[in-house]
Amino acid sequence: MKQTQFVRARKADWQLLEQFNSDQPIDDFVDLPALLRAITHDLAIAKSRSYSPTIVERLNLLVTTAQAKMYQPKQRVWYQLIRFLRVGFPCSVQNLKQAVISNHLLFYGFALVTFLLTLYRPELIYQFIDNSRISSIEYMYNPATEHQQTERASGGDFAMFGHYIFNNIKVAFQTFVGGLLFGVGALFFLLFNGIFFGAISGHIVNIGYQSTFFTFVITHGAFELTAIVLSAAAGTHIGYTLLNPGRLARGVAVREAAMRAFPVLFGAFIFLVLAAFIEAFWSSSKWLPGAVKYSVGGVCWLFVAYYFMRGVKHAA
Repeated sequence: MKQTQFVRARKADWQLLEQFNSDQPIDDFVDLPALLRAITHDLAIAKSRSYSPTIVERLNLLVTTAQAKMYQPKQRVWYQLIRFLRVGFPCSVQNLKQAVISNHLLFYGFALVTFLLTLYRPELIYQFIDNSRISSIEYMYNPATEHQQTERASGGDFAMFGHYIFNNIKVAFQTFVGGLLFGVGALFFLLFNGIFFGAISGHIVNIGYQSTFFTFVITHGAFELTAIVLSAAAGTHIGYTLLNPGRLARGVAVREAAMRAFPVLFGAFIFLVLAAFIEAFWSSSKWLPGAVKYSVGGVCWLFVAYYFMRGVKHAA
């Protein structure tokens, strides 16, 4: 291959590594180690074929700079966490694609059915939820109550932040662990939460409290509900593997399934902490107009969808 053809064929990769060396924005899903190996091979070819010293020098500088940059000491914990959030979490969700899709369909399908049933037959709410819980929720979202008219103290926000974290992670952990019972427990908690959310939403509309309820749940719900479904997906994936280990020994199959499921569970816990923070400090704010909360909530739902589509891109 002539030098001009060689440069033309490989120039795009060289420019990509130059971007990395100069700290310019680069696609998260570029396999940098593979790119470095390929350009190291280009350097060997250029030397063996006695290409222009300018080309050899450029490639040598690219390779040595990239090696020094890639292997320099990093704050490992934060680096690994950020890397997981940017790439590992969406990719781990993509690895459980079938479980994630089926659990989403079950959760939102049952929620929609109970929402419509409660909307058109209001008395059914008492078949889904006990009276004391209904009264508590009605009081919580009644626009005429004092707590809906005044801001909560900052100390109260921090207290509720801790409460929401505990409650959210408890629900997610129950859902995941239920998957170890051959997936039955995970499905029970998933469907219970879906039915509860759908029935309460229908009841809230029936009594006219939607202005306080939906503005409260729409933003943190993007992360909280998604995390609950992902926890169920991780649990049912292990449960399904217990029932269907395939050609592997059951213990080996379950161990491999757990290795695929745990990153999803860990990412779901991070989502739940984020949801608790939003719920405590944003969702409960009374001074924010409803239109702003709906807008931000819509953006959060779109962000979650885009975030996990990145895993599809990387897997492809």
